Amino acid sequence: MRLGERYRLEDRVGAGGMGEVWRAVDEVLGRVVAVKVMLAEVADQPDFARRFRAEATAMARVNHPAVASVHDFGRSHDLTYLVMEFVDGESLAQRIARGGRIGPEDTMRLVAQAADGLQAVHDQGIVHRDIKPANLLVRRDGSVVITDFGIARRDDASLLTSSGAIMGTPSYLSPEQVLSQPATVRSDIYSLGLTAYECLAGQKPFVGDNPYAVALQRLQSAPRTIGITLPVPVLAVLEKALATDPANRWPAASDLAAAARAAAAGTPAPVFQPQNKPQGRSLERPQGKSRRVLWAAILTLVVLVGGIAAWGFSRDGDGDSADAGPAIKASAGTGQAPVPAGFTSCGTGYCPAEPMCWGGFTSISGRAQPPARVDCDEPHYYQTYLAIPLPDGALEIRTDALMAQPEVAKACKPALLASRSSRPVKAFTPDAWPIQLPDSRWLLHCLAQSTGGETTGSVIG
Repeated sequence: MRLGERYRLEDRVGAGGMGEVWRAVDEVLGRVVAVKVMLAEVADQPDFARRFRAEATAMARVNHPAVASVHDFGRSHDLTYLVMEFVDGESLAQRIARGGRIGPEDTMRLVAQAADGLQAVHDQGIVHRDIKPANLLVRRDGSVVITDFGIARRDDASLLTSSGAIMGTPSYLSPEQVLSQPATVRSDIYSLGLTAYECLAGQKPFVGDNPYAVALQRLQSAPRTIGITLPVPVLAVLEKALATDPANRWPAASDLAAAARAAAAGTPAPVFQPQNKPQGRSLERPQGKSRRVLWAAILTLVVLVGGIAAWGFSRDGDGDSADAGPAIKASAGTGQAPVPAGFTSCGTGYCPAEPMCWGGFTSISGRAQPPARVDCDEPHYYQTYLAIPLPDGALEIRTDALMAQPEVAKACKPALLASRSSRPVKAFTPDAWPIQLPDSRWLLHCLAQSTGGETTGSVIG
């Protein structure tokens, strides 16, 4: 396919909730580029379209070697697309998954480069809000490139999210983001600190059985012990970047970059005294009134991994009542209903035509929000192993009680998961969620939920 009469799409290299990224050839200039194509399912939704354009605008404002450059933006064949620099390399997440821990000196060099890029981003009044290993690309020569500005926010722009929603990836949110406070440049510094931790330890600093637990841990305790002995300058860089209170972090990304370079050389990091606190409240462990703020954060938490999900998802029930709601019945069906796009006919239900993974599910004030569909090679919590027509009454059932319903339990039985899993069954448990298709039909997804937190790769063989 050619877009804009010049960009020939060749290989799909990634996918998220908002779009797909393709390796393409610019036939006019004869160069390889990356083309991010907005998914057709969300193209007609104003918020998604504005966010896609905002990503192009944000990236175009920054000119720095450590920030992916934008070449073009347009619409062709009813597809909105963004043309970017093609980075010949791999994401930092892929490098960690492939090789495990990264040495302290190399980690500090990577952090310094990323911090240089962040400073250029911040100088344009932009907060990235989703710094993580998957959004840092490493070229073959070892240089770092920041990418994916899908939820970045400019100081002069309105927030393109629902009121009270939290944007970002649970494992890399700053404490103030978890508390629904505005993200600042120091929020990006905290997220880069978590990324540095993961490089050094080969694992995430916070883990949990679900996205809620992962996000809230940073309000209740410091990151777990890193498990290796670090040079004192490296440890000092990490501890200051991961300070719970933003006022105690590095004042600017350029300061973090200077400290990381000094640590890589084995010299003490520069000393910066806490300055005026950034906008927002102090971040102490939740007690009393602060604890009520924490629970408000739980109720408003929206888990977004790699962008906004393309499909709608909804449930009623606020979880306060012991009554799970009315029992559900098998759907009367639609006769010869067509097989939904992305699925194949599979007995009485539908099997995904290709691996279908999800970052997480949650609700705001009892209303479920769109799930975050992610590439299965990226960290995720759930994978669909079967989908069936939505049973009657399922939308009236509380989210934590669906698996207790006979029709759901029968469809999503553990034996079926075991028969399709390519990994030990004890590592996954079945769950169920209703998800709306672009054509307004509903499916009930039977999901393999990882019992050990986030996982990577497809679990359905």
